[in-house]
Amino acid sequence: MSLDPYKTLGVDTKAKPEDIKKAYRKLARKFHPDLNPGSKEAEAKFKELSEAYDILSDPAKKSEYDNLGKDAFYQSGFGGTGYKRPNFETGEFPWADMFNDILGGGARSSRKSAGGGGFSFGQNFSFGQKPKKGPNIDYSLELDFRSAVNGTDVTLEKDVPEICSRCSGQGVVASGAGVKSCPVCAGQGKTVGHQTLKARIPAGVSDGQVIRLKGQGGAGENGGGNGDLLIKVTVLPDKVFTRQNQDLYVEQPVSLYECLLGGWMEVPTLNGQSNLKVPAGTQNGQKFRIKGHGVPAVGQKKAGDLYITVKVSLPGKLSYEAVELVKKLSQSAPVKFEI
Repeated sequence: MSLDPYKTLGVDTKAKPEDIKKAYRKLARKFHPDLNPGSKEAEAKFKELSEAYDILSDPAKKSEYDNLGKDAFYQSGFGGTGYKRPNFETGEFPWADMFNDILGGGARSSRKSAGGGGFSFGQNFSFGQKPKKGPNIDYSLELDFRSAVNGTDVTLEKDVPEICSRCSGQGVVASGAGVKSCPVCAGQGKTVGHQTLKARIPAGVSDGQVIRLKGQGGAGENGGGNGDLLIKVTVLPDKVFTRQNQDLYVEQPVSLYECLLGGWMEVPTLNGQSNLKVPAGTQNGQKFRIKGHGVPAVGQKKAGDLYITVKVSLPGKLSYEAVELVKKLSQSAPVKFEI
């Protein structure tokens, strides 16, 4: 079917090139298949607009159309061969690179639409697809115990898929003969980039926990947003503390005499040493608790508790006098076993 390019674009025969381009861009955006997914009417209208612009944007074609008129231009123009419509499957037209910014640089996709329809400009430029979020990227991070508990700043080195800067993700570039496959990304529309990222690991992160950094993953397609960076944390064991959820546990050696008579023991905490009273008669394995000296939950100020397990320390080799004293003690204060 022959069309009137002036009527299709809504311009008169004396329109300047910049006015023709402006009219086309406005209408092409309105009927762009990416903005009208699944609409055959929009796709057909977009093709008509593109054909009209192909004629009026080329001085030679425009002049021949103006001289011959619509019917003769399509049937016998160009030395009797007739007008050759743009090939939307291979991108064989000199202004194909304009599509890179019709949607603000976001019109990028694979050759066919998700439903098998649509049409393509070049190897990596098709229509009828919805914006697609970029892929998430997994990242493994090893932290020492104290950094995980207190929170820390880290510098991450990562490789991420990026939109090719040469072809802006289109996969093709303009050439004298029309378009060709992008030499930088080999027509894929994406390259692999190396990025350095500074991130804050919140206080209280636990072993195996995943921290999500939104928008720091792979680049999206068709105007879709970036994926996320998923940081899986491995926390190294500590020499002093063990952790269960938000609570900390520590074994503290206490002398036999302090357990028998009472006294004080020096207890390690995340904020330094703390003195804790030992009641007389404290048993081996007995537990004490210091509230709020555990680990805070991620994003919260309230922390868990610190549990201290008493580990009785016995004296070394006894002298004769010491042995006699122990015998007297065992007779005056015998140990009773509960069964």
